[in-house]
Amino acid sequence: MKKLMYFAAAALAVVSMASCDGNGKSHKGPKIPDQVYTGVIPAADAAGFRYTVKLDYDDDDNNMRGDYDLTEIVIVGDSTSPLGYKDAGTYLSEGDFTVVEQNGKKYLKLVKDSRKSNAIAVDKLNFLVSSDSTITLVNDDLEESIVPGLNYTLKLAK
Repeated sequence: MKKLMYFAAAALAVVSMASCDGNGKSHKGPKIPDQVYTGVIPAADAAGFRYTVKLDYDDDDNNMRGDYDLTEIVIVGDSTSPLGYKDAGTYLSEGDFTVVEQNGKKYLKLVKDSRKSNAIAVDKLNFLVSSDSTITLVNDDLEESIVPGLNYTLKLAK
């Protein structure tokens, strides 16, 4: 009987350890697959910026943080181009992001790793998770633009 209790306790310990990731936190669900958002946002000195943001959620923090890769392409007007614009420069950055909830809304806070970037001067970006398929660029106070007619929304690529 003592052997049976010993083996039962050992089995319970193995199952308990398998449900944790080694740091005392248990997983609350499957890992979110990589997500890629794209879109063109307004720019003051150009026709716009074409953004592509790839989010890679970490396995071990309940999908609340991860790594990101950002491609920013500067778009300028060009009367000689059939499209009326051209790409004037490409900037790459990567870093970490966290998911935060504030006032009942969910936000993504991106912080650039300056050692792995040639991006334009922005070290931090914040996005409101507007829906399951869109994120919207917001300011440092997590406020959306109040300028009418400007669209700062990126859409989930399929």
